[in-house]
Amino acid sequence: MIKKLFALAATALFSLNASAGYVQYDFHTGSDGAGLSGYFIQHDTDQSIAYFDFWLFDPVDDYGYGQQFYPLGGEGEVLLTGATTHFLNDGPTNFTIADYFGADHFTNLSVSFARNAQGNFVYTARYDADLFEQHPPMFYSGTLTGIATRGSVDPGLAQYLDSMDGYEYGVPRIVPRYIGPNEVPGQVPEPASIALLALGAAGMVGAARRRNCAG
Repeated sequence: MIKKLFALAATALFSLNASAGYVQYDFHTGSDGAGLSGYFIQHDTDQSIAYFDFWLFDPVDDYGYGQQFYPLGGEGEVLLTGATTHFLNDGPTNFTIADYFGADHFTNLSVSFARNAQGNFVYTARYDADLFEQHPPMFYSGTLTGIATRGSVDPGLAQYLDSMDGYEYGVPRIVPRYIGPNEVPGQVPEPASIALLALGAAGMVGAARRRNCAG
């Protein structure tokens, strides 16, 4: 009986680990219909992104600007280039994607996440796009916002990602660096601030030594 219980527990644990390897976040456009639609998938262990497939739409003029982002290599490249996060254990990963097709077009997209007062994940998507295949070339840029919700990972897609060692072709494993809520991504402390921190640390060490000598 005990052996059967151990077997059932092991099976349940294996099933849990198999289904808990990935987490999906679905994009929803804003109230004006502009923004991101689609989804991306990240690992639930280190929050690195494994897969993405979504559209960006911005009605910047009568025709609007739209583009799909899907991992691609070869003639052109759609590559994940960076990742950070404000969420230690549970939440979507901030990321940047470079979409490069030589003489055709180049787009750089940056997506970051925060929680609103209702506890929902709000994304901010910033992009710059140069479309050289148009005559004359067109240049677009914008900032779009919307909501991201936790979705369900397709079991077939999860199996496919497992067969690819956890990452779609063209998606490098980038473990996101944690940034504090008030830290600006990529910001480096000023030299003066570093010097003040060093002086403060030296003062604390000196005070501790004086107390030890006095004791």
